[in-house]
This record gives sequence, structure tokens and C-alpha cells, in this order.
Amino acid sequence: MAETTSQLHSFWSEIKDTVRLNLDYAKLTAAEKATILLSTIALALVAFVALSSVIFFISLGLVILLAKSTGLFGASMIMAGIYVVFLAVAIVLRKQLIIDPIAKFISHLILNKD
Repeated sequence: MAETTSQLHSFWSEIKDTVRLNLDYAKLTAAEKATILLSTIALALVAFVALSSVIFFISLGLVILLAKSTGLFGASMIMAGIYVVFLAVAIVLRKQLIIDPIAKFISHLILNKD
């Protein structure tokens, strides 16, 4: 009887250790995935700000260049039209350009067992 109690006690101890180790592993995995997600978001924001600045200065240069032949108002309207076309393309292709890559990244991050 004492041997059975000892075996049950060691079995219960092993189960508690296994559960504790699995919880610790889950916490570390969650922290790693949160770190990857937040660093990706931060990188995307930095890239967005940098790209916005570049696009602004390129647009300004194109407006000045076009203003020589069409006038300042005409050049501004041409740039506005280009941005409207870019916006329309982004809206039409939002699934392929925005939703699918984000869904793929998030699902790969969450479901990846590496």
C-alpha cells in the first residue's frame, strides 16, 4: 500500500511539473510572438513615415517640374489625380495588397511551431 501511495505521489508530482513547464513554455512563446508582432508594427510605422516623406518630396518636385508647362494649378491637379488613381487601385486591390499579407503574417506567427 505504501508503494502505491508513493507511486501515486511521484506520478502526481510529475504531472504538476509537466503542467508547470508547459505553462512556462506557453508564456515564453507568447512573449516571443508578441515581441515579433510589436517589432514588425514598429518597423512598418517607421517605414510608413519614411516613405511618406519620400513621396511628399517627389510629389513636390513633380509639381514644380509640371508647373513649368501647365502652371501651378494644373500641376497640382495632375498630382491630385495621380493620388486619386493610387487610392482607387489600393481600394480595388485591398485584399491582395493589405488583407492577405497581414492575415498570412499573423497566421504564420501564431500557428508556427518553430
